[in-house]
Amino acid sequence: MPDKIEFEQVTCNLCGSPDFETYLEREDLYTLLPGKFRLVRCRQCGLVYQNPRPAPPSFELIYPAEYGPYTPGLKEENALRRLDRRYGLRKRVNLVLKYQKTGTLCDIGCATGDFIEELGKRPGWKATGIEPNAQASAYARSLGLDVRTGSIDEIDFPPASFDVISMWHVVEHLYDPAATFEKLRRWLKPGGIFILTTPNLDCLDARLFGPYWAGFELPRHFYVFSLDTLQQLLSARGYRLLATRFFYGSHSLFMSSVRFWLRARHGRSHPRLEAALFSLPSRVLLMPLFFILDRLKLTSPMTAIARKEGR
Repeated sequence: MPDKIEFEQVTCNLCGSPDFETYLEREDLYTLLPGKFRLVRCRQCGLVYQNPRPAPPSFELIYPAEYGPYTPGLKEENALRRLDRRYGLRKRVNLVLKYQKTGTLCDIGCATGDFIEELGKRPGWKATGIEPNAQASAYARSLGLDVRTGSIDEIDFPPASFDVISMWHVVEHLYDPAATFEKLRRWLKPGGIFILTTPNLDCLDARLFGPYWAGFELPRHFYVFSLDTLQQLLSARGYRLLATRFFYGSHSLFMSSVRFWLRARHGRSHPRLEAALFSLPSRVLLMPLFFILDRLKLTSPMTAIARKEGR
């Protein structure tokens, strides 16, 4: 593993333009890597992306072993946490079922496979996952799930393999979203559905917290999409946007922003306060507020549902 981050200069992934302006600079507020990292905005299409950004040899540094949403699985959690997580998973499943009743699905970045396990309980579904983290994917396979270890670049499927491809909070981490979207389009059957969730640059949280908004997550988020730039990318790669939904994860991202703001203001963490922010009582108490904000499309997690155009 390298002892310091190597950086590379990149052009806009959406339109290819090298013309940009600085959007913001920020420290790593999650794993506390040293230095500052910069987001820029493309002057031609408006895409916000990290430039310069960590080069591939540095990925082990920016993604340490303790980083990531890898959970030990629903079996090991207490009953309330298990119920809460399953509620979120069922929301995802119900969204898929709205557009495709039965078929094949590939979940990109599936972690320990909770989502494909939940979908697989529905009759008529065959679900596959891709996960780069070896420990998480091994755990998923121990549950009998079809999960492949590796990145999208390392794994391939025959054309028209899937009715649905899902990508929950992955696109912002991708090295080359445009190329990935093209590859996934080949995997989809004609008229197949592509569902992805990503932080929304236009959300209320970003306006409230500014550089401390969790959606920036530097240096691990290479791209930060607005609805406009995400729609541009989908259209340019052969997809038609059908709908956008704001329906889960709002509380977690909002409280992550509060945590980053507190740490920046006071120069230290507040374990008890932070635990209270993410607690189940906090979620229940604030549920009506986030329900309203979701309906107004003002919360951070934006889910786009798109259809593959043509053959």
